[in-house]
Amino acid sequence: MRFFLTLGILFFANLASADWTISDNSPAQDPKSPLIYERKQVSKNGQSGFFSAKRIDLIWFHSSTHTFRVIDNGPANAPKYSDIVTAMKRNECIAGTNGGFFLKNHAPSGLMIANGTSTGRFGQGSLLSGVVLSSGNRNPYLLRRSEYGEKFKPTDLLQTGPFLVDQGTTVRGLSGENSRRRSFILHDGDDWFGLGLSDSFTLAELGEILAHKDFSPSRSIHRALNLDGGTSSGFYVERGGRAEPVHVEPFKTVRNFLGITTRDPE
Repeated sequence: MRFFLTLGILFFANLASADWTISDNSPAQDPKSPLIYERKQVSKNGQSGFFSAKRIDLIWFHSSTHTFRVIDNGPANAPKYSDIVTAMKRNECIAGTNGGFFLKNHAPSGLMIANGTSTGRFGQGSLLSGVVLSSGNRNPYLLRRSEYGEKFKPTDLLQTGPFLVDQGTTVRGLSGENSRRRSFILHDGDDWFGLGLSDSFTLAELGEILAHKDFSPSRSIHRALNLDGGTSSGFYVERGGRAEPVHVEPFKTVRNFLGITTRDPE
């Protein structure tokens, strides 16, 4: 019975994977670089037309050289930063996205720690099921809520959710409604972490795509965690040299940003 159940799970997982065609449109770059920018083009099989192909941007970093930084943007009536580019540059971040969910009064939903200052409280629920943090401005982590504890001693932390991928597999029960722009966090299960921004997908679709065998052959997706999407979604990558920055501005004022910054020396 267990054997046939396993076969059934694998069958439906493969069937979902077969729904997508993924191509890599990433620019040429040094594969030994501690930061890797990637661009994917994704389309659903059977669909055609100008809007059928959608884009996903990723920035990967190696945890030996870079880590996460949470940037508090303050209250809505007096934001600290005019845009995502200013927020990143003033906080010495070379890339970043919008951050986690926030309430109507612009307070963070769940716990936020920015540069050692805590705001909000550790919460429950699917939208707070994950924790991204930097411990001592050194080690980055992407954890389930149950895995987090005082031993991590974070200087920067955000609660957000839900998980899209865990253990390399699409998380079950993700919503198939409300297609919208998405931002998210990635971990390959080893030394590489990343941030991403997608065109409009449902949570279930994005979970399928990120777990697809063709999505990221060089750095497999072990875990992917959703950030605040829709009109909150933003993305910035300073590519250096003559390359133009990648810049997508959130449509509304967000409470926080999640940046990538150089690690402090050991």
